[in-house]
Amino acid sequence: MLYTQKSGLKISRLGLGTWAMGAGKDWGPADKNDCIKAIHAALDAGVNLIDTAPIYGNFRAELIVGEAIKGQRDKLVLATKCGLQPGQRAVRFDLSPKAVRAEIEASLKRLNTDYIDIYLIHWPDKNTPLSDTLAEFEKLKSEGKIRFCGVCNFTLPQLKEACKITDINFVQNEFSFLQTERSKEIINFCEQNKKTFMAYGVLGGGILSGKYKKEPCLPKCSVKSFFYKYYKGESFEKSRRAAELLSKAAQRHYGAAAQAALNYVLAQKGVDIALFGARNQQQAVQNAKAAEWAFSREELEFLNERYA
Repeated sequence: MLYTQKSGLKISRLGLGTWAMGAGKDWGPADKNDCIKAIHAALDAGVNLIDTAPIYGNFRAELIVGEAIKGQRDKLVLATKCGLQPGQRAVRFDLSPKAVRAEIEASLKRLNTDYIDIYLIHWPDKNTPLSDTLAEFEKLKSEGKIRFCGVCNFTLPQLKEACKITDINFVQNEFSFLQTERSKEIINFCEQNKKTFMAYGVLGGGILSGKYKKEPCLPKCSVKSFFYKYYKGESFEKSRRAAELLSKAAQRHYGAAAQAALNYVLAQKGVDIALFGARNQQQAVQNAKAAEWAFSREELEFLNERYA
């Protein structure tokens, strides 16, 4: 397994994301026992980073992670988030100190731990001053409940503001072979300022696994309808071709399309960690094997030229 120690923590460059383990209307069915086996398989393969959040399945993913890591807490780096809460029609944004305090206490219980390695703001909250939120983060650090602070889905100006307030060690944004421009400024800033950049959405919500040969019929509530917008019309055709291109490139290394998608992201300058999802043991093992090979510079140039 490949590792990074930019923050001082030894973290696998491949991390297991657990949004899909939340199941429900976002992702569809996900058997709890299969998810636990996926977590164990990832850990056995050398993946020591597990990334989760309370909003994933309305606490379901955190509960699954908490059950899966019993007796293994010292072997892994645990990341979770705050700031998004379930509402009747849509999620609510709340980064008030009171909400942050309530969320961390609940997450600690669900995850069966007394500390979180990496605590991240999930999304910015325009109704709460960032200084108030991060002041509460500092209190949590002083109490030993969190070790490092991070932010997700921040713009570059928001990230710069956060860094002026406190020490932001981790930054998590969407980045994949399907879109390399969206987070480029963020990645460059992280590299220049020694922040660990964690890429999510690396598999495009699963489309870069290559399993979709025709446009799927998805419910409006599916993540693949409203969040990962690669599944309809021209976007789907372009994404499908990208998956085929990655699959052919991976064959030279006896690998799979998903491994190629992960490898491509890890090869990009400034990207430290690539997160992948898995809802069963087979998916976890296959994705973790991305660490066993890498694209050459010539192969990366070829991929960029063909997909541009």
